[in-house]
Order: sequence, then structure tokens, then C-alpha cells
Amino acid sequence: MIVFALQNETVDAIAYRLYGKTKGIVEQIYHLNPGLCELSAQLPMGTRIIVPETVTEPQKHQINLWD
Repeated sequence: MIVFALQNETVDAIAYRLYGKTKGIVEQIYHLNPGLCELSAQLPMGTRIIVPETVTEPQKHQINLWD
């Protein structure tokens, strides 16, 4: 999915605007947009950014003490 940065928006603000959280998503956005890290923290208005279609939670390994 392609989105465009709003005025003075940062990558983490875009992640929060689209997904309601930033954990793990910011890294995916930087991975999908290799040249994005060369821009300033506040992105120029209208910057084209590729974001993941869906975001999955990382699997947590749980240990049951009684097994």
C-alpha cells in the first residue's frame, strides 16, 4: 500500500496513524523504503511511502511451568 506523508510527519507518526501502534512497524517501513533513512526525521510533505498491507504480531513463546 502506498501512502503520502503529511506536513511535518515522521515515520513513526505514519505507523501510528495507519495501524495504531509503532512497535515493529517502523522497521518494516524502513525495510520497504531503502532511501527513506536518508531524509530528515520530519518527512517532506507528499513523500511517497510504501507500507505493509497487514501487520502481524510476533509470536510469543509461552512456557507452562507444569508441563
